[in-house]
Amino acid sequence: MTRISFFLLAMLLFAACKNDQAPAPVSGGVNCDVAKITTAYVFATIQANCSSRGCHPGGNSPTVADFSTAEKLKAYINTHRSVFDLRVTGPQADMPQSMGYPALSQGTKDSIACWIAHGLPDQ
Repeated sequence: MTRISFFLLAMLLFAACKNDQAPAPVSGGVNCDVAKITTAYVFATIQANCSSRGCHPGGNSPTVADFSTAEKLKAYINTHRSVFDLRVTGPQADMPQSMGYPALSQGTKDSIACWIAHGLPDQ
């Protein structure tokens, strides 16, 4: 029983960790015509929600998507756009899937979608 309690406490503490380096997401209702979303913003968001949790870090990643660099993130989006839209920015998006992690906010998904719609701009 002690091991189970310790494991549950460890999982709770792990889930409570946050990445304070990621920028705040743009709130819902993003006006994509005027929004200026940059690669740096999206990459920091992806790092905080997708790469730092061991899902898409590159190397021996358990999945095909390697988001370890901004260039690899862009390459994945350019070659797997429909999958990325479906899983990350679409209305039925289910990422991140990891147990205990909150889904991306609608504002974050909208911001990433705007960045893609604008051609993945760096500036």
